Amino acid sequence: MEPFVLYSKNHPYLHVASWESQYSHLVVGMSTRTEQNRNYALHVGNDPKHVIESRKSLTHTLSFPFESWTCGEQVHDNHIKIIESSNRGRGRESRDSAFADTDGLITHESDILLASFYADCVPLLFYSPDSDIIGVAHAGWKGTVKNIGVSMIEKFQELGADKKQIMVAIGPSIGSCCYKVDDRVVEPLHQVLPDVFQSSMITATTNGHYYLDLKEANKQLLLLAGLKSSQILVSQRCTQCEDTLFFSHRREGSSAGRMVAFIGKRRSNE
Repeated sequence: MEPFVLYSKNHPYLHVASWESQYSHLVVGMSTRTEQNRNYALHVGNDPKHVIESRKSLTHTLSFPFESWTCGEQVHDNHIKIIESSNRGRGRESRDSAFADTDGLITHESDILLASFYADCVPLLFYSPDSDIIGVAHAGWKGTVKNIGVSMIEKFQELGADKKQIMVAIGPSIGSCCYKVDDRVVEPLHQVLPDVFQSSMITATTNGHYYLDLKEANKQLLLLAGLKSSQILVSQRCTQCEDTLFFSHRREGSSAGRMVAFIGKRRSNE
């Protein structure tokens, strides 16, 4: 069953329904492009007023204050920031105020909405119910081979989470149906997943090209780190195929907008 379910109240978005039904204070999911082509990232060429309006609209729908929106300056690496209440809201209105060189965010605080941006890369969302810690990580192919997902698990453990309790939701991204890569991507992946060529993650095509399942690669890395399959949800949605729901850099090039994956804890069960 698809874990990222479309929710259409006021501002359509996808939510991880099973997590939210079990933990009522939790808000977790991913935006869609909607009829307004809502874009959430303050990249060069984007209209900042439109982006901030989109962010405000989404936080209102989620019953979070706009001041809770907190994000990093994603650089396709594996750097992770622990968010405290004192730095809540970094990056909400300008890229310059976001956490520099940061692709992973973790917090134990309530009333902080962790936000991360996508247009084909893999969203990784984390929750540990025993310690009530949340996190989000941006995993393009570079972040994947640098094992950002496992680095997030290790940070959770440093903060007191039990590895056996940590749950991960791997969100919509470009699928193996569309993600054609070459040895520049596959060889570094082979270094961290030695069995990759014997797995279903890769399908060889012609002239040294392959179709790659990057979501499955992230899952396999998490399994190697000691998580169980029962702790991991994986979306089957492809951002390149589903053009009415998602932006896609592969499909639209540099003009592509960005979706946002988010996770936060409300102070009360609203």
